[in-house]
Formats: sequence, C-alpha cells, structure tokens
Amino acid sequence: MHTLERCPDSNIFAIPILSKFLLYAPMHHLAALVDLTAARRLRDSLLTGTPIAHEPLNDVARLLASDAKAEPVPAPKQGDLVPPFLGLLPTRGCNLACQYCGFLTPQESWQVMDLELARDAVDWYMNIANRAGLQHVEIHYFGGEPFCAEEVVDLTVHLARTRAAEAGGTVRFEVTTNGTFSEKRCRWAADHLDTIVLSLDGPADIHDHHRPYPDGRGSFETAARSARILSEGSADLFLRACVTSETVDRMPQIAAWFCEHFRPRGVCFEPLQPSAPSRTVQLEPPDPWAFAHNFIQATGVLESHGVEPVYAAADIQTRRVTFCPAGQDAAIVSPDGTVSACYLLQRDWEARGLDLRLGRIADGTVQLNADAVASARDLNVHNKPLCARCFCKWHCAGGCHVNHAPAGPPDTYDRLCVQTRIITLRNVLKAMDQQHLVWEWLQEREAAAQSVYQPSDYLLDLEEAP
Repeated sequence: MHTLERCPDSNIFAIPILSKFLLYAPMHHLAALVDLTAARRLRDSLLTGTPIAHEPLNDVARLLASDAKAEPVPAPKQGDLVPPFLGLLPTRGCNLACQYCGFLTPQESWQVMDLELARDAVDWYMNIANRAGLQHVEIHYFGGEPFCAEEVVDLTVHLARTRAAEAGGTVRFEVTTNGTFSEKRCRWAADHLDTIVLSLDGPADIHDHHRPYPDGRGSFETAARSARILSEGSADLFLRACVTSETVDRMPQIAAWFCEHFRPRGVCFEPLQPSAPSRTVQLEPPDPWAFAHNFIQATGVLESHGVEPVYAAADIQTRRVTFCPAGQDAAIVSPDGTVSACYLLQRDWEARGLDLRLGRIADGTVQLNADAVASARDLNVHNKPLCARCFCKWHCAGGCHVNHAPAGPPDTYDRLCVQTRIITLRNVLKAMDQQHLVWEWLQEREAAAQSVYQPSDYLLDLEEAP
C-alpha cells in the first residue's frame, strides 16, 4: 500500500464535478477536467513513478511530479518582525449601535489613542521599514469607528506621508468605516486615503434595520451620501455588506443597486458573524448553500458592471499560509498602547484560548515579546487538521483564527467551510471558462454535496470504487 508521503507533491486535488473530476494543483497553476480513469492513472503514476502510456496525460503527470516547476508552499514568517502593514485603532468607540456588532463596548470604556502614542507607533513602524529597505508601506485604520478619533487619523496620515517622502518611498492608507461623518471629512477621505471600505448593507430598509444610531434613527441617508461622494474621489471604494438569513436572497438585487447608485471598485458580501447583540435581536447567519448560490449570482451582476466581487477566502490568485493579520506579522496598535496580531477584541481571543498580544508601546519605547511573535506565527494552515486535505487550504488558510477555528478532523466542515468550498470551486471553473458547468453542478444538489463534503480532496486519496 502506497502512503501519501511517497508523493512528491501532496498539494494535488481531485474534486468530483458531476461525471468528471476537477484536477486542481494550485502550486503548479494547473486545473483540468478529467474522467475517473484519467484521474486514477494520474494518481497511480504519482505514487509509483510509472509513466502513463497516453502521452498528453503523461505530460501532466511529469509536470505534477516536478517540484522544480511548482510554486513554493507558503511558509510561516521567520526572523525579525517586519509588519506588512501597521494597524491603528484610533478608538474602540463608535457612533452607531449596529444590531449585530460584536465590537460594542460600554461608552464609559471608550478610549481615544493619545497623539504621542500615535506618533510613536508610526515612527516605530517607519524605522522598521527603513531598516528593512522597504520602499512601500501601508497603514490600516480599524475601529470602532476610526473617524470618531479623526485627529489621530489626521496626525498619522501627515506623519507617515512625511516620513515616507524623506525615505524616497510611498505609503498607502486604508480605512474601514461606517461612513457617518461630515461631508467635509468625507471629501477629505476621498482625496487623502487610498482604499476605503465602507459598510453599507443595502437599500434603506436593510441598512437602517441593521445599522441604526444609538437613538434608533437609521444611518442610511448619511452612509449613502458618503458612498456617493467617495464614488467620485480618488480613493478606491469597496462596499461591504453584512448578509443575514433575512437578506441572503436579496444579494443579487443589492449588487445591482450598488452598481446603479455608486461607483465602487469592489463589493464584499460577508455572512453575519454571530454575536451577543445579534442573538438578542434574533439575527441569524445565512444558510451556507443559499449564501454561496446568491453570491455567485451577485458576482455575475457585479462583473457585468466591471465591479470586483470580493470573497477573500476564495481568492484563487492568492497563495497564503494564514488568512488574517495574525501570522502575517501585522502589528495592530490599540489605544492603550498594546501591540497585537489582531484587531478583534481581546475578550474574543480569550474565548478561543488565544493571547494575541505581541508587546507594548509605552513612553516612546516599543517592547516586543519574541515568544508571543513566534506563537502568532504558529497560527497558520499547517497547524489546522481540518484544512490538511482541503483543496482551498492555500487560498482560505482556515479563515479567521478567532471567529473560525476549524479544529476538527476532515469532513467536519462548518458553514464557512461549505460556502468557501462552493465559491472557490466556482472561481476555478470560471477561470477554466466552464461557467456553465457551475450551474449544472449546483442544480444537482446530491452531486454538489458529494463535492463539498468529501473528507479528502487529495488526488492520492481517490478511491478505487467507481
């Protein structure tokens, strides 16, 4: 009996698609539809090194057997910490009271980042970038709502831009925002920032239901006004909509509405992440099959308008070892000076048994814990058993380490795994110009379920039974 380890590359997958198999080797940039006989011949050739009599198929086997022709497997970071971006949390405070928000904290606990701390954080990051010889750096703003502490944003944008210019480099700024700021501030953001991710859940009836002000008033009019202004600015605008079980079937309609009223570069649909507030108001995540089906329909609408559909976990152009900032060496600075690998709340990490603190900035000094950095780097797909034999592993990398913790064995896929596997299959087939096959496959629910729920996607695990 041949073992998996005898294969020169175990990152070769075979997923049943109706009467065919999708042969997928992301590290070789190869995808093909083959029948069962061809799939078995390829499996046997890879296991034994025996040539295949059919020359075109033998060429494929030789390609897949060659490590020299494969992209390197993504590996965890090593050496000194060199953040790919500096994350800043100007404040955890927010001027909205969104029905599903897991970031909500008592107003008396809101803290705004001290300007000296903000300056120290930027100087620390720019000094690291200069020592590493980086010509391009990035600063991302998270919240709460970053513009509830707009003086922090103003200072750090000015300082980072000055420091980058002095070093002969460039700096890119990205902010995630609810868009409920003044028209003056909106125009400033449109012209001074590079990427703006604006939360807009859809037309007024959806958005106002999900995202009210604390007094119950809807925030739609202000958010939509901001989306119109940002559509005309130089920043790349991405609209992000949270999808619930109530709104999942409206995703194609929402996509069309976005394209008709605004000019986004991209649209991101994200399924609701359950939280204490969402449970209180009985908002539920969408069914993963319904989400995937409607996302694919919405994708067609967006692409017809030249707008990029975003579901990052299914981005087949990306090969990664970790999905979120944790493990990428990102450094997120909180208002209290804590430097962390994640922008989520500490209470949420701890609920997963994680400590994502990397160090602290205090009195102008940055102290990092080397063991903490190493621990964050260990949060990667190599250490996620559920992901080991999944064809999405190098794109999804297991998702968020806090909100999605796939610790079970193969075939215990949860709702996020299911929708990610469906959407990724769609993306691969579309790249092969097999878009028609996607709908044929989805309409055969039993066959689609066989593809989605198979415990191992490894070609070498292909069973002998027809």
